[in-house]
Amino acid sequence: MSLYAKETDEEQIVLPSLFDLLPLLRCPDCMKADFLPIAGADTSYHLNCAACGAEFPILAGRPVLMRHDNAVFPIAAYTAPTATAPASWSTRWMRYMVNFIPDPSVNLARKRVLKKMQALLARNESAVVLVVGSGKQREDLNRLLDTGFLNGKLKIIYSDIDREAAVDLFCDGHDLPFIDQSVDAAITTVVLEHVASPERVVAEMHRVVKTGGLVYSEMPFMQQVHEGAYDFTRYSLSGHRRLFNGFAEIDYGMVAGPATTLVWAIENFSLAFVSHPIFRLVTKALVRLVFSWLKYLDFLLRDRPEAMDGASCTYFLGSRMENKVTDAEIIARYVGAKHLQHV
Repeated sequence: MSLYAKETDEEQIVLPSLFDLLPLLRCPDCMKADFLPIAGADTSYHLNCAACGAEFPILAGRPVLMRHDNAVFPIAAYTAPTATAPASWSTRWMRYMVNFIPDPSVNLARKRVLKKMQALLARNESAVVLVVGSGKQREDLNRLLDTGFLNGKLKIIYSDIDREAAVDLFCDGHDLPFIDQSVDAAITTVVLEHVASPERVVAEMHRVVKTGGLVYSEMPFMQQVHEGAYDFTRYSLSGHRRLFNGFAEIDYGMVAGPATTLVWAIENFSLAFVSHPIFRLVTKALVRLVFSWLKYLDFLLRDRPEAMDGASCTYFLGSRMENKVTDAEIIARYVGAKHLQHV
């Protein structure tokens, strides 16, 4: 198999060159930047760290750069064969039905703020953007950032831990396998609530982004659990701002407001009475068909500070700095209805 292509039954999917990534990468085990692609006896490839000798597999041109002691996402899980048993009729039906279920949320910020990021990046002769936890956002982010705006000099690197994600490499945000200050911007959208230590992931993003480089983050505040056991944390807008206190704020505010929060609440209240997967899917579909129109009321609330205290999701756009914003400054910049004074 080619180092850069993934064979499927229908087509060959060509992926970005691994050699474009190599100058940016470092070993997640020893943190040294000394990788070499090595061909194995079975014509497969792996990356070898010349500093510590660690080997990392390459799956269809995409390196698996997890620490070898990562117990949650072990490297072996990526190289193990996937199950090939045909999906049951109920599973196929559920996958089909999902396409017709309305989304419970609006996004008041992403298009506008990423266009602002695009304009700031356009000042550079070239730019590298790292997406941490990209999932299935590749097509959408390519469109929003318009990869042709720098005459082909904008490179977006997609990363995730999900084996099924559309990525250029697999890695854990707690240990980003990139050298210090190697990217011009980092993006993470509705990801940090799913990591064990958001502070560590943000510290890693701060490390790999160049001084003056950009970061864009979206995080839920008033939302119920939506990824099972991989759902850990929620932040208010002030908490979100404090999490990124190594970045000077450019813009921050509401992604989705109290109307979206209400739709989420009605849905999860209804789901609390249902356990069977098919019945849960039907319940979710019915609730969203009846109530999802409420989310559009957020367009009326988007500029109201009173709505921020009940926001479903918030965003932050900032630029990397060496100092940190103090807690006193963050408290002074509170946006909401209830201004308390404890001292």
